[in-house]
Amino acid sequence: MVLITVPSTLSAQEVRQVKYQRWGMFGGYKDKSIGQNSWKVIAGVNGRAPEGSAFNIALYRAAELSKVAGFKYFQIINQKGKQSYVSLGGASSKHSAGGDAELQIIAVNDPAAPENCLAERRELCTTLEADATMQRVSPFLKFPRLK
Repeated sequence: MVLITVPSTLSAQEVRQVKYQRWGMFGGYKDKSIGQNSWKVIAGVNGRAPEGSAFNIALYRAAELSKVAGFKYFQIINQKGKQSYVSLGGASSKHSAGGDAELQIIAVNDPAAPENCLAERRELCTTLEADATMQRVSPFLKFPRLK
């Protein structure tokens, strides 16, 4: 699974951003606690969003939840979606249509690989550092203005 790599010379014109927002008419994210320090994060986008946008939203929200809960890392123990899977060290699996992503995560303070993988394929489970994930994914997201 590979997080999208953002070149350091990427200009604002080269990135099509999608809104990072709570679930609404045009998509966004929603999450649900499913245990101690674990969540299911669901994200969706409309058909005009760039491929991978739902996973970028889900990744950012997973990192955000983990960080707010006081953890440095999060483990993706399951992922599903209709765009593409994220992965580290391999090619993404792509799907033909849609715009949704679902991650099941556990917040941790240890960078070790997840022991409890629930995904179809073991390579779809990984541990990511929350701050680094937020930094790498944020150029693809448009955040609401603070009032």
